[in-house]
Amino acid sequence: MEEEIIAYQSKMYDKIEKFDTRPLYILQVNKNNCRVLVSCNDIPHWTTFYENIGESQAVYLNNYIPKSGSQIVTIQIYPKEGQEYIADNADVDIKLKFAKDIDDGVDVYKNLAHVELPEDIGSKKAPYFELKIPFTANVPWDFGKDLETAQDLSKVPNIEEKIVAKYNQLRDLLVNGDGLSFLKEIEYSDLKSCSYLYATKEELLVEDKRENMDVEQANLNYTNRIIEEIENYEVVFGYNNKLILLRSKKNKESRIRVEYDAPNGKGRDGVSKPITLYIPSGSNELKVW
Repeated sequence: MEEEIIAYQSKMYDKIEKFDTRPLYILQVNKNNCRVLVSCNDIPHWTTFYENIGESQAVYLNNYIPKSGSQIVTIQIYPKEGQEYIADNADVDIKLKFAKDIDDGVDVYKNLAHVELPEDIGSKKAPYFELKIPFTANVPWDFGKDLETAQDLSKVPNIEEKIVAKYNQLRDLLVNGDGLSFLKEIEYSDLKSCSYLYATKEELLVEDKRENMDVEQANLNYTNRIIEEIENYEVVFGYNNKLILLRSKKNKESRIRVEYDAPNGKGRDGVSKPITLYIPSGSNELKVW
């Protein structure tokens, strides 16, 4: 199976789109004493900030910009777990940044916007607060037509039953170690992400199979291998109901994750794939977007 996966990857990566320019949009998220979720163009970001701990991380937005033009980032702010309202000492500081080229150093990033949680947030007795950052992006791709022509999933009968079935189908492939079939299911999503982030075939085809995610997640030889059941979820629509995902009620993550004992004996390790689904025009089948 390892060799089959790598051979399929080799052909798949030949389809990565190449662009003359390589702009990068970055969101620097700093938060403390609260929980934060980020979305761009009504597409939930796969990176969540929903723990009670303080966090500071830069996340890429390219994957959430289908085409050039007007965009909007939404930052949803919630109290810490166990608190009714956003605390007076809660702090959220968000910066939207831009790089002309993905290889540019952070010292030349351009600051496009900066928003913060109001200093008097505690007096508002707010169980929820929202910040928005509208901006204009200029990108060399256009994946927008894929979503504009996709079906409105809010009008699909029994959509929750269908999305749960799709998640379980994908999960079962990994449970059974069928990494090649899983790779075929996520091919469109992976190619899109590789194109957005200007990856190359040479970078992706690593020689060390232990660093190959598609090989790792299908390896049945790992000890204490666990794949979480599809349960305790909430259904989330995005992009004018053209996208749908299942999200954990507890940590708000939407992904299928394989965990196992690290081969070097140092704790737990794992591989995860964020899963967002859509139904393309002319199809009746949910596919990974």
